[in-house]
Amino acid sequence: MCLNVHAQKIFVVSVGIADYKEINDLRFTENDVATFNQIIGNHTNNITTLVGSQATHANVIRTIRKVFSEATSDDAVIFFFSGHGYEGGFCCYDMRANSFIGGISYKEMQILFRNCRAGRKMVFADACFSGGLSRQRTQLTVQAVQNSEVMYFLSSKFDETSLELPDGPNGLFTYCLAHGLLGESDVNGDRIITTQEIYDYVYGNVVSYTKQIPHNQHPMIWGKYDEKMCVLNWK
Repeated sequence: MCLNVHAQKIFVVSVGIADYKEINDLRFTENDVATFNQIIGNHTNNITTLVGSQATHANVIRTIRKVFSEATSDDAVIFFFSGHGYEGGFCCYDMRANSFIGGISYKEMQILFRNCRAGRKMVFADACFSGGLSRQRTQLTVQAVQNSEVMYFLSSKFDETSLELPDGPNGLFTYCLAHGLLGESDVNGDRIITTQEIYDYVYGNVVSYTKQIPHNQHPMIWGKYDEKMCVLNWK
């Protein structure tokens, strides 16, 4: 049985940054946001999008806090991010070169989610080094994330880059995630996408693609969650 199938509302914050203020630019990250929003838009109108210069550290924090504060225990919240990552978090638009200033850390994310009452909490991130959660400097932070009621689905390990498809339209992780959420991951045909189904599908397709290049990219999933938790319900 899929857990929490019938969330009353889904609140989404989507962030995508292609043109950074100081660090090098990317190509398809804002396309990733549009792709994810198109899919999730079949399930909710509560989508807040920040792209490019809108996605400063302060604005991302402020937006997550505001939007997710509206959720009740019957609701779900999703944070989608596509952009640069670092060992310990995600790079906002104003990320400083050779510095952690302007990055939203997993520790900050945990504080934001801790104050959110939603019954389902999910993060999807297409960002290099995003699996660096496993290399956090303090074990306390790692344990806090592992034991939190948040599912972190991250596009690569701590020492891996996350590919963008050569001709687009998306990053590889987002491309596979989108196809999985649209139903290709639904192995039992019940029209409910569970955590385990989407992970197995995305991981298998990303690794299969990158082996041909060859390139190392292995999506990771973190947090205290049930593998049968419903990610999307198409019924």
